[in-house]
Amino acid sequence: MPISTTSSRTPSLKSVAIGAAVALLSGIAINSIAAAAPGAYDKRFLSKAADAGSTEIAASKVAQSKSSNGEVKQFADAMVTAHTTVADALKQLASSKQIEVSDQLAAKHKAQIDRLGRLEGQAFDREYAATIGVAAHKEAVKLFTDASQKASDPDIKAFAAKTLPALQHHLEMAHALQAALAK
Repeated sequence: MPISTTSSRTPSLKSVAIGAAVALLSGIAINSIAAAAPGAYDKRFLSKAADAGSTEIAASKVAQSKSSNGEVKQFADAMVTAHTTVADALKQLASSKQIEVSDQLAAKHKAQIDRLGRLEGQAFDREYAATIGVAAHKEAVKLFTDASQKASDPDIKAFAAKTLPALQHHLEMAHALQAALAK
């Protein structure tokens, strides 16, 4: 009577198949969890973006009250409105990812706004256009461009990509304002 090897192997092949399926599904579940949790880069982006937005809002509020130049005031109004909308969306996104962002300015930006606030007239207008208009928007465009390409969380990546064109437009507006003030 020949010994049947099929019946003795069947349970072990079945066990192997079940084990492989469990391992595969576990790997998928772990990868899904990892992809769902924003990484350190994403958290840094949200924090830097919140700080940049808060800085532009605070400085633009100073410009609204301090400047006597209509073009500067118009630019400042547009920046307060646009960056407040973006800040609200950013806070909502961060909250949905269980990430806390602050609307408090970094010490470096507080000092920048304090220096700006001590200026008067055309000196104020030119400095505001140069630092908040042009320089801050150059930094923001780079920050959002990088995040639109490098963020691991798809929602954060999409937020950066969606916000980027407005920031690029703000930079163009800032260059035009700076040129107008140089005349």
